[in-house]
Amino acid sequence: MLVFGGDVIPHEPVKRAAKVHARHGEDAANHEGWDHVFGPLSLVFRRADLAVVNLETPITTARRPLRGNKVFNAAPSLLGGLKAAGVSVATFANNHCRDQGLEGIAETRRHLEEAGLLATGAAPAREQAWQPLVVERNGLKLGFLSFTRSLNGFENTRRDGDPFVPVVPYPGKTMTGGTTAEELAERVRAISGQVDALVVTAHWGVEYAPGPRVEDRALAGALIEAGAVAVVGHHPHVLQSVEPLRRADGGVGLVAFSLGNLVSNQDMPRANSLKRDGMLLEVELLRDAATGRVRLGKVVPVPLWTENRAAPGKPRNVQPVLLDQELGAMDERLVTLAGRTDRASRAEARVLAARRALALARRVRILGLMSPPWAEGTGSPVGLAPGSSSQLDR
Repeated sequence: MLVFGGDVIPHEPVKRAAKVHARHGEDAANHEGWDHVFGPLSLVFRRADLAVVNLETPITTARRPLRGNKVFNAAPSLLGGLKAAGVSVATFANNHCRDQGLEGIAETRRHLEEAGLLATGAAPAREQAWQPLVVERNGLKLGFLSFTRSLNGFENTRRDGDPFVPVVPYPGKTMTGGTTAEELAERVRAISGQVDALVVTAHWGVEYAPGPRVEDRALAGALIEAGAVAVVGHHPHVLQSVEPLRRADGGVGLVAFSLGNLVSNQDMPRANSLKRDGMLLEVELLRDAATGRVRLGKVVPVPLWTENRAAPGKPRNVQPVLLDQELGAMDERLVTLAGRTDRASRAEARVLAARRALALARRVRILGLMSPPWAEGTGSPVGLAPGSSSQLDR
């Protein structure tokens, strides 16, 4: 079983939250507090054969990293926290790959290897950037390929041997070192013939848009038709639909246009912000006994949201929360409070009931983005015409 998560964004408040929870000493090390930040996700990540997230930042030890609006950098301890939580693979193909210069790409890949994390995407050379990650798990040969459609105004250099980001610009835009959508589809066709299942991760779309761009929907269809079992998207920082796409040969692929943020500090003041909703997506792969081909099994959404508000008199905590776990804890507390008549208990119950209603609304909203065949994580995609998909943009 595979698990996919969204964008890991080390905004300064996220890094400060980790620092507040850092423990020191040989017996108390917790990756400078990142174990606390990612800890709640370990319940899902650790039960997967492979857990995959999008690393939306370079990882460097620069004493004076490049700074600016939406320029990111994080210490290697962040990767240790991901690894400790159960993450196996970090995709590094996004618009922030160049935030710490070309050298930041090579250093990031080095730190990923040192942390024991597999990686795909931007790399020290072009050939490596476009080379798929191939991993064997439970008798299946799995491939992962990553690309981005933007680089925040940067481009790849023309020099051979320079660090490189796999980029597929949008139609009408040219970019040094860019690959066309048609070339990408051919690459996917070739790779998919060499593995049992190929997953493509795509950094695309419009930030905060409720649905995918027309060009991205078309590209997703082309990649599924070329043989990808799944296309998993990032970048909009809000959730978008999860849909089945049927190939001409009758096979079915999965497209998750955006899994939203995994951890960030976006929209801190707004309790009901869409930027604080997220999703982990559990994807089962099954080998057909008759044909030997690998197909999709269950696709299960795990709703989550980011807690990033400060309690009075306490430092702000930034931490992803599994909604079902949170709802269970609130229900237990409400049962305890139900038998109390003192003023403090009644006040706590009112506040908690309001929080529970908000959490339930979030859960309904998140699960509503799943295509009906996979709603609530059950069923198989059936009844789709070749090349069609359910229309769930919202």
